[in-house]
Amino acid sequence: MIGISGIPGSGKSSVCDALRKLGYGCRNVLELEGALSCLDGEEMDVECLRERLSRAGERDIIAEGHYSHLLGPSAVFILERDEEKVAETLRGRGYSDEKINENLDALRSDIIYQESLEFLPSSRIHRIRVQEGDTEATANKILQFLNPAKKD
Repeated sequence: MIGISGIPGSGKSSVCDALRKLGYGCRNVLELEGALSCLDGEEMDVECLRERLSRAGERDIIAEGHYSHLLGPSAVFILERDEEKVAETLRGRGYSDEKINENLDALRSDIIYQESLEFLPSSRIHRIRVQEGDTEATANKILQFLNPAKKD
């Protein structure tokens, strides 16, 4: 499994949509948690999802979501975006100022990278700067890592 992670508003879903248009299977972790019955009340049970993905042989999927780096991927791509653009996106989704600031603090503290190091060596953690307005270009950056022989 390959993980596409990042804080809310970083562009994960848009990049996953672009990957699908390019013919790659990309699934949201929320979709996977429901399919694999890994809900604990209203919360995702990360441990359950990691274990069931491993047992289900879900090795060839791309999973996107801000918890995907915790699911035992063989590599993770952390999408990074300017704070102003993230805040703008979250405001558009109706997030409160408190929740926006919480997510921006997570971005500033680099928590997703730090958590990824618990599961992967740094050589398998890739930071991808989102190309604003061109999700296909961002998706292609990921594909260059996944298909190194096809690099231009």
